[in-house]
Amino acid sequence: MENLDFSEEINKKIDIIKDDVLSGKINLLELELNPIFLDIKDSLSIFNIENYSQSYINACELLNRKFEELRNLLSSLDIEKKFMDFLKESPAEEEIIEIFNGCWNYNFELEALSLNFLEYASSRFCKEKIVDLTIEHLNRERSDYQFLLEIPRLMFMEKVNTFFNKIRNKLPCYFEDVFENEIEQLMIYEQFVYLLHLLQLGKIKYQKETNTLYV
Repeated sequence: MENLDFSEEINKKIDIIKDDVLSGKINLLELELNPIFLDIKDSLSIFNIENYSQSYINACELLNRKFEELRNLLSSLDIEKKFMDFLKESPAEEEIIEIFNGCWNYNFELEALSLNFLEYASSRFCKEKIVDLTIEHLNRERSDYQFLLEIPRLMFMEKVNTFFNKIRNKLPCYFEDVFENEIEQLMIYEQFVYLLHLLQLGKIKYQKETNTLYV
């Protein structure tokens, strides 16, 4: 019996208990620690007492932690009762706020949800807005620009082919890249019509998944 030494196994068992407590897997208050001290007592002898010193320290540390959790539990139960009694007295908001002062180490504030922003949003968007809508008829204006669909078909196809030769070196490219050098809206529209005809004729193909034009 005097040669038995379970100190290493006891230390491993204590380490496992510590890990399980930290991970929340077990509640230290619900764990019985007597078996650990009984194991130490039953296998301790003058021949292995040096090895068991650390086991005893670890076991006592676990026991102290259990007493600490028990003390905190009893304290919290008492505080909860006091808090409930306090609320039954219908305290003012300022008194309730005062209780929670110091509960946070620092104040956090998101700019998009700050009090200043919410007050601004309330004054900016939460008011009834009355907008007077007026309908104005557009004045028709005569332009010297000839609408492209009114030109003869032969000339139109020449314009289509000219446009094709202009963009051919760009292909393959993204759809919008064809018009990257144009800033006039009417010219973009005209070239868009040319592009539709080239797609219809099969001279240019379009891949929807990649938004790519290619020959």
